[in-house]
Amino acid sequence: AALSAGVAYADNLAGYYGNTVVVTAPDGKVSKSKVSADKTYSTTQADGSTTKGTWVWKDDKVACFTQTDPAPKPDQKPLCLPIDPHKVGDKWEVKTPDGKGVVKYELTGG
Repeated sequence: AALSAGVAYADNLAGYYGNTVVVTAPDGKVSKSKVSADKTYSTTQADGSTTKGTWVWKDDKVACFTQTDPAPKPDQKPLCLPIDPHKVGDKWEVKTPDGKGVVKYELTGG
C-alpha cells in the first residue's frame, strides 16, 4: 500500500495539551509552558514575564516553536526540539546543546 501525502503522524504532544511543562534550566531557573492543540503555546519565564507563539511539526518527532509575543528579534529563529510522548507525572532530562548541562522537565496537570 502506498502512503498518502496526507498521512497523519502520531501526536507526541497530545499528553501535553491542557497541562503544564515545568522546565528547570541548568542554572536552576524555572519556567512553565503550556502547549495547545490549536498550535499555540505560552511560557511564563523565571522572571515572571510571558512569551507566546505558535508551533508546527517539522517531522514526526520534531516540533518548532516560533515566538510571536513579544515580537522576536529579527534574527531569532524558531526553536526546534525533539518531542517524546509524555503523560502527567512524567519527569525527564535533556542535555544542553553543548553537553555540559542538563535541562529538567516535568509534565504536571493544569
